[in-house]
This record gives sequence, structure tokens and C-alpha cells, in this order.
Amino acid sequence: MNPSERLLKQFRDLVTVRLERINRSLMELESGGNLEAGQRVLRELHGLKGEARMMGFSEINTLAHEMEELVRCAEPQRYRLSSESTDALLATADTVLALSGALQAGEPLLAVETLVATLQQRVSVESARPAEGGRASKSEGTSHLLVTDRREPSGAVVVPAHWGAPASRPDASAAGASPGAAASQFLATALRTEPPGSPAASPGTRMVDTARSRPPAAPKHATATVRTGDVRMDTAVRIGVASLDMLTSAVTNLGQVARRRELATARRLELVRELSELARTAEDLGPAGVALAERLGRAKELAATLHREAKLLANAELRDLDQVSEEIQGLRMLPLSVLFEPYPRMVRDLARDLGKEVELVVDGEDTRADRSVVEALREPLMHLVRNALDHGLETRVDRVASGKHPRGCLTLRAAREGSRIILRVEDDGAGMDPALLRRVAVRRGVLDEPAANALSDAAARELVFLPGFTSRDVVTDLSGRGVGLDAVRTSLQALGGDVGVESAPGWGTIFTLRVPVSLTVAPLLFVQVFDETLALSAVHVSRALKVDASEVGEVAGRPTLRMEGRVLPFASLASLLGLATERPAREGELVLVVKGQGMEAALAVDRVLEERVQAILPLKGILARYTHLTGATSLADGRLAMVLSAAALAAGVHGTAPLKLARPPVRAPAPRRRRILVVDDSPLTRELVANLLEAVGYDTLRAADGPSALEQLGQEGTPVELVVTDLEMPEMDGVELTRRLKSDPARRGLPVVILTTRGGEADRARGLAAGADGYITKGDLVRQDLVDVVGRLLA
Repeated sequence: MNPSERLLKQFRDLVTVRLERINRSLMELESGGNLEAGQRVLRELHGLKGEARMMGFSEINTLAHEMEELVRCAEPQRYRLSSESTDALLATADTVLALSGALQAGEPLLAVETLVATLQQRVSVESARPAEGGRASKSEGTSHLLVTDRREPSGAVVVPAHWGAPASRPDASAAGASPGAAASQFLATALRTEPPGSPAASPGTRMVDTARSRPPAAPKHATATVRTGDVRMDTAVRIGVASLDMLTSAVTNLGQVARRRELATARRLELVRELSELARTAEDLGPAGVALAERLGRAKELAATLHREAKLLANAELRDLDQVSEEIQGLRMLPLSVLFEPYPRMVRDLARDLGKEVELVVDGEDTRADRSVVEALREPLMHLVRNALDHGLETRVDRVASGKHPRGCLTLRAAREGSRIILRVEDDGAGMDPALLRRVAVRRGVLDEPAANALSDAAARELVFLPGFTSRDVVTDLSGRGVGLDAVRTSLQALGGDVGVESAPGWGTIFTLRVPVSLTVAPLLFVQVFDETLALSAVHVSRALKVDASEVGEVAGRPTLRMEGRVLPFASLASLLGLATERPAREGELVLVVKGQGMEAALAVDRVLEERVQAILPLKGILARYTHLTGATSLADGRLAMVLSAAALAAGVHGTAPLKLARPPVRAPAPRRRRILVVDDSPLTRELVANLLEAVGYDTLRAADGPSALEQLGQEGTPVELVVTDLEMPEMDGVELTRRLKSDPARRGLPVVILTTRGGEADRARGLAAGADGYITKGDLVRQDLVDVVGRLLA
């Protein structure tokens, strides 16, 4: 990347960050007067203007200036903006993002002159509004997003939700939004401005009492949604993700080098002890051994000195390495506010589309996680939020009819528990009806009626995670396609996490996501199975114990163990991995109780080696396709150990998701090699063709002419599956051999390929008329010609 391209990329990154902050602060200003938010918007717009002018983006400079003027004119109202002015500013921000090149516009953009005229018109309207304490201007929206602020709990505010989605929001493609579409929608409504001096609400507009407390069903402490921490640019240094990954990898490698150095130090200590033993032995040799003992003593002292120095250096190295490792892990951590940031506006837009009133509450946005985890959570969280808005929360009419508060509550809550992030998506909507889910499962052929009726309510709710399962009969833009929740579970399992659901009709729904804080470092439990050293996440192992014979049992033909009054399915890790056959538990063997995806299982291992917090390396290539592997980690001797997925292991023990691993070669029968008969009167040609076929994995038989071929085909043993024959042979040529084979009912399906030096059309027609399935000219024979034809016929 040349310097110009690098500067342009930095500019686009800055535009994206600035507009995200501007959009979030504008939501606050629409909610109510806020001096801090207003000044924050002005600072960002001022910086944006300077950067655009420096980079030669004159249109962005013009739009930023007009946006600045509109916000500044609302200073007498503590920068409180009407919904229409907020719409104009958001539409302009979307256009600025597209003009910068940070986002490809899906539709033609509005002319800059049009946006400038609209912003100037809004300046006139805002300037005519009464100062703080006067009546508010009208609001044209009928759907609202209520936002509450933790820092000012008495200042609950209302955000009218009637503006199109921002071009930069994560779900823009799914919702069909684009800067052009957003701006077009804006022109259809925002240019209808109210005249000065007419601040009363327009017909059909409902003003929301902002002093009223939130619905009683919501937790009292969860009242904060908008957090506007301002990062000082002069105290931060931007670092590329690729550079960060490289540093992480380098520190991981140095950590493994340090562990190998520990082994080397231990060996030096063994050398010191061995020299001491040799010195004592030499003293027993008499006068001749005294001199040897002295020399061995000096060697021992030298080795002891080397050992002490190496130990001191290793300790100092480990201290520095631990410090660097902690710093790099800190650099990888991001607050979940980065993940939650788009949702105030997104929920506002979708609530408007659905005709619903929604209160968005965000709690725990200061919780930090590895940036790779944050990125991986974007898609699952997006789907769950959309699912809550579309499936979960009811319309105002339905909520009032059922005795609920007219406004629904959607909560995003995050917390850290040990080495895991717990993320909850809660709504106080209609909830899931297990009886309805059972009927849907029967109607869609997922289960028969007796099996569906046998499901507990919790198991019925788990049906929503099945691929293609949906209770919707009508497809909408937001949901109803029967895809998504299965993908949510799959993507979280790929992270080494899981998702669960709690719900009750009329009460609402809670989706709980559990994921590791970091995908690069985690506490691992190392176990041994035969000669293999393997690892699995320690947080998924609840206990280890020895089997008592009285606990061994069987349910429905599958081995089980009774533990603390519970019956758990049992399997050995060796059998799950295809290293041994299935068997019941044995008295005295070591068993781990593993948890994953809401399931528990008893897993036998040969030995538990150690528990250690260690870096996990991502898998690439063919290994990345195996769902039971979550990564790899380095051992002290430099070897790699596979990290196993506890969820996949638990599912494998339960029999719901077999690992489908190949059995080891010593135990599996050798694959059957397909046999081909090669018929040719030339020994050289016969040998050549047979060697070609054997080289690609076929077995061959050989015959010098037609009668010999028929004789071999009549013998018992491994059947021949294809015949390759010469055309011209004594006694019986290839055409006659083919004709006889095709006329025999027992061999009519046996493929025949004629191989000849005669490539004329008449000869080809004669061979094909006899029933040949393939015809190859010897003069053009190359290995791949024959292999391709044989492969197609045997497929």
C-alpha cells in the first residue's frame, strides 16, 4: 500500500468512527437537551471538516459545515433537536459515509445541494423554536424507542422511531437499506416542516410522558442505555489487527520457547547430580581415582554455576514475558460498547418498521472481551435482537389488550463470569408457547405426535434451534424464513460457547449466550488417551472422579454412570475419537464430567496431566472443518495438542451428534480395491496398462486373449468390475469378447473399454455397436485418459 492509499484508508476509518459517535450523540439530542452531547457532536463535526478539507473531499466539508450549523442553532435549547432535524442529520451522515468511500452506496445519492437546502431549512425551524422550558416541536412519528440514561435516571426520554436505517449499520444489507434509500425516504417527510410559531403536535401524534417510570416487569437497576464515553485521540495509538495477531503469535511462540528452556534447566540439574555421583564413585577407586574425582568435582561446580545462571535468566525472562503477554492480551480486549453501539438507532428503525414501541436497555457495556470474540458475536447478537423485535415484542394494541405496558422492553445485558462472557437478550414480549412449538414440529414433520407430546417444555423450546424450524407461515423482511437460530447456535459452538433459552407465554424470552473471554488464551485441562496428549477447556469440566462398580449401569442399551443421584451417559474418550470400541465403564478408571450445550456426560480418560492457562492456536485448512476441534496448543516439547470441544464431546456421548471420526488403520478394515481385467496379446502393452491402473489404486488381472479372459471371469473370487481389452487379438478379438460379455445376462452390466491402435470411425462404430462402454486409441494413450474413462465408468 503506497502512502496515498494508506492516508485514504486512515481518513475513511476516521470518518467511520466519527460518524458512529455523531449518530449516537444525535440520538441523545433527539431524546432531550444535553449540553455534553451537543458539544461532543460539534467537536466531531469540526474535526471531520478539517480532515475532509485536508484530503480534498470538498462535498464532505460542505455537508459537515451545514450539519454543524444545524446543531449549533439548537444551543438555546441545550442542543435539543426535533425528530425532523435528527432525520436530516442522520441522512446527511449516511451520505457523508458513502462520499468518503467507506461504504458503497446501494442506490444513487441525493445531490449535495438538496441536502444543504434541507439542512438550512431545518436551521430556520430550529432557530424559531422557544428556548429551554418552552413547548416542544411536533413529532410526526407514531412508533417510539424509549431510551433511558443511567447517569440521569429521572430524565427518561423518547426517541421517535420513524427514520430509515443508517447506511453503516451492521444489518444494512439484510434490511435492504442504503444511503440513497434512506435519503429518499427522508425527502418524502422531512421537507414537510412546521411553520414557526406552530409547535403543537400534529394530528395523530402521541406525546410520551418522559417522567413516567419504565414498565414494572423490567428490573429496576437496568435503566441505562446510552453511554457516551469520549476517547481522547492524543492518548491512543492505532494498531492494525494483523500486527496485533503477529505480536500475539510471537509471544505465544516465546512462551513455548521458555517452557522448553525450563526443561533444559531441569536437565542441567540432572547433569549436576550425575557428576556428583561420578565423583563419589571415583573416590572409591583408590589413589588413581582421586585426581579423577577432583576433576569431576570441578565439572560439577561448573555445571551447578551454569544451572544457577540459567535459572536466574529464565526467571527474569518469564517475568518480562508474562508482563508483555498481559499487555498484548489487554490490547486485544474491547469493551462490549463497541458491539452494542449500533443498536439504539437500529432498534429505533426496526421498531418504526414494525409499528411497535420499544424501550432499549443496555447494561454491562464496559465488559471487555477479546476483539475476535466481539467480532464473532456481531452476527448472532444481530439475529437475536431482530428476532426479539419481530417475534417477541407485541404491538401496542396487543400489549394493552393483554394488560401490559404499551411499550415493550428489550434488554441487552453483559457480564463476565470467570473466563467467560455471559450475554443476555431479554424481552418482555409474548414468550414461547411450548404447546405451539410441539404442534409446529408435528406439522412440519420434525417429530411425530407421540414424540412431540413427550417433550418437556424446556426441550420444546430447544426446537427453535433446529435448522429450518419456524412458527411463521409468512416470510417477512426480518424473519420467518426458518433460518438463523440454528446458525446462532452453530456459530457460538464454533467459539467454544453455547446458547440457551428461557421463556414462558406472556412473560417474555431470555436468550443467554456464553462465550470465552478470549479465543487466544484459556485455561486448558491436558489429558492422555493412549499415547495422545489432548486438551479441553477446563471451564467445561465440572469434576474428575474414579468409577465405583455400583455406579455402572445401562439405559436403552447405552452405558451410563450414576453420580450424585443423576444418571449420566458414559463413553471413553478413546471410543469417541475412534481409537477404541464402545464399552461400559470400568471400576477404578478416571472419569471427567463435561458440560456443553446444556448437556452433561461422563468421559473416561487414561490420565489427567495438568491444568494450565495457555494460548490456543486457530486451525486452518482441512482441520478447521472438524467441529469437535476448537484449536491446537503447544506442549513443552514443541509438539501440538488438539483442543477438543466440550459441547461436541457431550453431544457425542449423548449420541445426538456423532463425531464421525475415521477409525485408526490398525483397527479398520483395509478399503476394498476395485479389480480390472486387462486383455491384450502384447505382453508389453498388457504390462503397461496394468501398471498404469495399479498406480492409481486398482487391482488388475491379466489375460493374453479373449478365451483366457472368459476363463478368468468364470473363476470364483474377487469379482472383476471392468474389462480393458485390445481390439485385434488372435482366436477372439475385442469386439467378439465385448459381444459375448454383453449378451451374457450375468455380465451385461460389466463395463468394457476397448483399447486399440485403430482410431478410424468405422472401427469405433464397430466396437460401440458390440456394446463397448469406452473406446481409447493406443497412439493417444496417456495415463489420465485411461484413468478418467475408468473412473467415470466405475463411479
